[in-house]
Amino acid sequence: ISHDIGGHNDPGDLRGSEQYKVGDEVRYTTKLPDDLYARWVQFATFQPIDRLHSNHGDRLPWQYGPAANASAKKFLNLRERLVPYTYTLAREAHATGVPIVRPMYLEYPGEEQAYATAETQYLYGPDILVAPVTRPGESGSVTVWFPPGADWTDIFTGRTYPGGSMYLITSGLDTMPVFLKSGGIMATRTDDVANHARNALTKVTLTIGVGSSGSFTLLEDDGAPAERMKTVSTRIEYAKAGPVHQVRIHPAKGSYRGQVTKREWTLSLRNAGKPAKVTVDGDRLRPGSYTYDDESRTLTVKLPRRDVRKAITVTFR
Repeated sequence: ISHDIGGHNDPGDLRGSEQYKVGDEVRYTTKLPDDLYARWVQFATFQPIDRLHSNHGDRLPWQYGPAANASAKKFLNLRERLVPYTYTLAREAHATGVPIVRPMYLEYPGEEQAYATAETQYLYGPDILVAPVTRPGESGSVTVWFPPGADWTDIFTGRTYPGGSMYLITSGLDTMPVFLKSGGIMATRTDDVANHARNALTKVTLTIGVGSSGSFTLLEDDGAPAERMKTVSTRIEYAKAGPVHQVRIHPAKGSYRGQVTKREWTLSLRNAGKPAKVTVDGDRLRPGSYTYDDESRTLTVKLPRRDVRKAITVTFR
């Protein structure tokens, strides 16, 4: 599915709006409210298709005010970084029929709240909870239900919410209520890029919710039609045993011409305590080799470029 971000037809009452011509046809344009435009772009960031499309021109970030412009640019860049995660979900949907966007009751059929909140929040894949703000205003609130069995961490603020609870979440145009499940793994491009098709996936960030165990398999392919497509899969696992946390990136399986042979991995471990010790393949890292943010409780470990066919094990306690 997709929707026309900005509205395909001219929004609102056409009286008093500006006229313009397309050939001999007279059309009218009225801008959306800045907050509606920004929230729409946010929403589409976590949808199967993200399309700015209309029969008028007022759909581009720089056609709106500073706050909406900055928000739209931020989320369009995030969308591009999300391509590895989104594409993996698309491949899984093709193979299994399980959709990219999932109602809460699909993952939690035994929970009454999963049905009650079906119109206000959803899952993007199995581990990312999205609760779009749909009320007017540059600051908006939405009540979010966090399913039981795991903690959920706001990917923008770092605040963690316990499973089996409900909270009123407020966000400005620079953020959105999006939460990563404990044990969830979100694979993204490390840097902003102008066109992912022209940039090999040489730098990947793994954002991991610390706590419960979890896994994710990154899927890549050569872009050929399905009947002759060649694929590469990379399994990533996170586990906790007592005070010790471990992330293991398994060797890539499969091959295709032009595939990435070396990759720089960055681990962004959310809801993590300040570590006393961090190791990579058994070798202890010096404190300057990783960073820890007290406010967001985020441990960041940047790994040097490694052969994708060699396993990597990162531990911290």
